[in-house]
Amino acid sequence: MSDLTAPLIRKLESLGRLSSDERESVEAMPLAGKRLKPGEQVAQEGNEPSHCCLVVEGLLRRYSILSNGNLQTLSIHVPGDIPDLQGLHLKTMDHTLASIGRTKVALIAHSDILKVLRKAPRLAHLFWRESLVDAAVARAWVKVLGGNDAFGRLAHLACELYTRMEVMGLVNDNSYPLPLTQVQLGETVGASVVHVNRMLKKLRADRLLDHKDGRLIILNWEGLSQAADFDPAYLNLRDPYYLDLSPAAAG
Repeated sequence: MSDLTAPLIRKLESLGRLSSDERESVEAMPLAGKRLKPGEQVAQEGNEPSHCCLVVEGLLRRYSILSNGNLQTLSIHVPGDIPDLQGLHLKTMDHTLASIGRTKVALIAHSDILKVLRKAPRLAHLFWRESLVDAAVARAWVKVLGGNDAFGRLAHLACELYTRMEVMGLVNDNSYPLPLTQVQLGETVGASVVHVNRMLKKLRADRLLDHKDGRLIILNWEGLSQAADFDPAYLNLRDPYYLDLSPAAAG
């Protein structure tokens, strides 16, 4: 298994079982690795895509520029995600993808993906499910943005990313990489930098989480998930991945 395909195989196996033939088909995909500098764009709103982008290391964020010039983060993507998979069937990008911190991606030509999926219907089903889960996450974000205050939105973001990072084996000592600045956190949860700073101080004072040195540290999973009203069911993880992912359970 190559370093480029390993995150994709792990992600697909969190959604459904892969046969040995299907695993070999994924491993045989011609991928082009690319390292991105912080903030570097890998896909741009309005462009006509010819490749899909697999996150291998680091994080990407999906965003749009609003009519008033403000940037709104639409989602955050972890290793194993293909955030522009819908580009296989849509003519133009309706969002931009850019790196958060230093990131490594793998570019996959649409023609190569389609060639593999035509030969492996069950694999096509899993790719389709990956796209559906991405849509479910987007709906959850809309719900959270509309129904929670900024404190709850930030807590929900922390819980969701913890769960997704844990599935990918990226949680260490109850913490995971999140090199977002306070400005970028504000663009994600819909709050000013001043408000984000206050919320982080309160979350730290309440011993729920801490954010320092580019990592987010979960201090109290039960308290944080309660503050977020977090239920991971929308992530549609299958057994054995859908486990108790709390820091206490992780040991």
